[in-house]
Amino acid sequence: MHTLAKVMLALGGVVFLLGVVMVFIAGTAIDAAGSEWAAENSQGTSLVINDDDSKGDLGFSFWVKGDYRDADGDGSWDHCDGIEITITEKPDTSSWDEGLDGDFYFQASTDGSATCNVEDGAEDGRAGFAKVGRACLACYRGEMEFESNQPVWVTDDDNVLEDVFGGIFAGLGGGSCLCCGGFTLFLGLILALTMKEEVPTTYQVDAEGRVIQIQGGHATPSPDSIAAGSEGSEEESSTVTEEWYKQTEK
Repeated sequence: MHTLAKVMLALGGVVFLLGVVMVFIAGTAIDAAGSEWAAENSQGTSLVINDDDSKGDLGFSFWVKGDYRDADGDGSWDHCDGIEITITEKPDTSSWDEGLDGDFYFQASTDGSATCNVEDGAEDGRAGFAKVGRACLACYRGEMEFESNQPVWVTDDDNVLEDVFGGIFAGLGGGSCLCCGGFTLFLGLILALTMKEEVPTTYQVDAEGRVIQIQGGHATPSPDSIAAGSEGSEEESSTVTEEWYKQTEK
């Protein structure tokens, strides 16, 4: 196999494997974004706010087990009725806290208003759970404590967002590596089938001091001797070969 083909195949294999790893990481990150909880089945606990950029975090979302239903037809999601969540301790908030001062507010949809109104939609990203609301919007680093009259599940919205974007970028990078690696492997395969390995030509001196050309491990007679062998007798071929050896000795 030609050296260039070997290099292409090796490079393509490495890049392709890197793509597989990145796609796996992407899947793991996205799966984590949809499955991790900061608190589970809790009616009160303390949660840590990291705020790595010191500009305030997105805060936390509160969920309950159930579906988005409006059985009584009052225009409000039923799972929001009767639930009370109180923030008992919280850090300071940044100026973009929308005047909420880190307190809990109802919000059943990511893009909707701060309500549980059916017309504002629903965030259905977690099967079997319905979103109640959020708290600690724009909170700085510190701890938030809450109390609830019903069991709730809590997500750290900053961590979820990081996992989602990390998964997306890893997926894009993995897809690119898979494409590039696959294409490089294809080129390497083509080169392996079409290019021949170059066999070095060497020379050897025999016992009589004559130079013999070695091609691919075999002694190759001079062109004159080959021509002579095809047109004349074996004796004539031997004579021409001897003459060629005499020329190389000069």
